[in-house]
Amino acid sequence: MAALAFRLPARLAAMLTAFGGGILMSAVALELVPQADAEAGPVLATAGLIGGMVVFVSIDAWLGRDEDVRMMREAGQAAAAGRPMSMPTSPDAVRGESLAAGLFVDGVPESLALGLTVATGEVGFALLAGILVGNVVESYGATQAILSGERSRRFPVVLMTVIGAALAGSTVLGGSLLAGASADMVGTAQAFAAGAVLAVLTITIIPHAFDEVNRAVAAATVLGFVAGYLLST
Repeated sequence: MAALAFRLPARLAAMLTAFGGGILMSAVALELVPQADAEAGPVLATAGLIGGMVVFVSIDAWLGRDEDVRMMREAGQAAAAGRPMSMPTSPDAVRGESLAAGLFVDGVPESLALGLTVATGEVGFALLAGILVGNVVESYGATQAILSGERSRRFPVVLMTVIGAALAGSTVLGGSLLAGASADMVGTAQAFAAGAVLAVLTITIIPHAFDEVNRAVAAATVLGFVAGYLLST
């Protein structure tokens, strides 16, 4: 809703993106991976981390096989970080469907990871905070990209609501499917989600926030990590 009313200053948007990325880094390093190691051991945790990365990178590559779709996704990511948007020329590409697919794919690993932490009996507060900040920033960027096309102002609100509901369902799915599963399975799934979250960070968040490296963005990332650390203790 806020994205309909105003645009964030470029530096503030980049700092918020970096802050959310820092929180997610701490959630992976201090919550997901240690829990995966404790549940499944280093061999299965390593396999899960690599597997999650491979799956997400492959899906991202599949989504980006069309040049216009790739440009539309990158426009939303750039807007979230306060950078200028480079929009595709095809009218069909700016309809918003490609952004919706990208947002859902980007959000699934985080949502599943949160559900898995609940399945183990512990709520990952750093992960929860990182997801909230990251989703707000990504939704803002996607809305700005959609509004630059010919869609109505109501469309992005409905679209973000549907995506939010779908990601909430992914969280419930992650918590329910593995409830009562073996420690090896839960730990491997947590590592898989952690690998996918790291891939999300390195593809969709970090490159855009650090497109123009500055001390403020670096400080925001570290502060986000510290915030995640405090939430995880």
